[in-house]
Amino acid sequence: MGFHAPPIHHTKFMQSDLIDRIRKHALNASRLLPAVPVALPYAHIAPFYDCTVGVPFFLRVRDAFEKLVRRYGIRFCSAADIGCGTGLFACYLNCCWDVPVFAVDKSADMLRQAQRNCPSAGVCFLQQDIRCLALPSQVDLITANFDTLNHLNAPHDLRRAFERIAANLRRGGHFYFDILTPCQPLNGYRVYVGDRCRVGSWLQQRVRWDPRRSLLRMRAVQHRVGSCRPVVEQITERAYSAPELGKWLAKAGFTIRGVHDEATLRSAVDCPPRIIVVAQKASGKAKSK
Repeated sequence: MGFHAPPIHHTKFMQSDLIDRIRKHALNASRLLPAVPVALPYAHIAPFYDCTVGVPFFLRVRDAFEKLVRRYGIRFCSAADIGCGTGLFACYLNCCWDVPVFAVDKSADMLRQAQRNCPSAGVCFLQQDIRCLALPSQVDLITANFDTLNHLNAPHDLRRAFERIAANLRRGGHFYFDILTPCQPLNGYRVYVGDRCRVGSWLQQRVRWDPRRSLLRMRAVQHRVGSCRPVVEQITERAYSAPELGKWLAKAGFTIRGVHDEATLRSAVDCPPRIIVVAQKASGKAKSK
């Protein structure tokens, strides 16, 4: 999961009961968690994540997923969402596609929030490093949304993750993910996001781009109503190019069916800042589009 997100222009919304649960847990957390100057990634922001960037980006991910699943005729009877964060997409896969789902994340704080958001028996939560992914059983579909793979800062770590993802997919299964590319604004950017659950709270993000190392350095500052000191979290992500991804996916046994501009869903013919990749574990049946 990531922090920064481009502007969202959605009219659709989620089920009201899930939104109510998110708001309730965020309000309770605001009374219980102390304000600290600097926190480990997601340690203190997890309960408030959905009220700022989580829900809006989930809606964007959901709509893109539904369109591309139809376009490629992807069918699945089981799924895993890696880097599941607060569990919104894993819960959506289970509730709306009626399939069992493994929800995987390295952060215990995010997984606790995910279990609150999605108490469904059809979602199994696992705390794992995706470089060592080991699902209880192979699945038909694995998804990785909102910068999950960009959190792997070393190319050999991403190559290892691709190998583990392939090993946990059934033959002919699909791997669907988004990822940030090296085509980022040279001067970086700032993002201000109001808190949808608490009036007077907000999240401010500063993203700096290091083109020489292909690194994005993010500083997220959360201002909570009633707290004197903001919570600060810092994340470093690495951007990856389409040629790198293509080479490493092929070596792991995948065929790329499509690469899309995340903002428009058109085929990525130039270099958009974020792309969606649809890949399939080798079966000899996939055709490129």
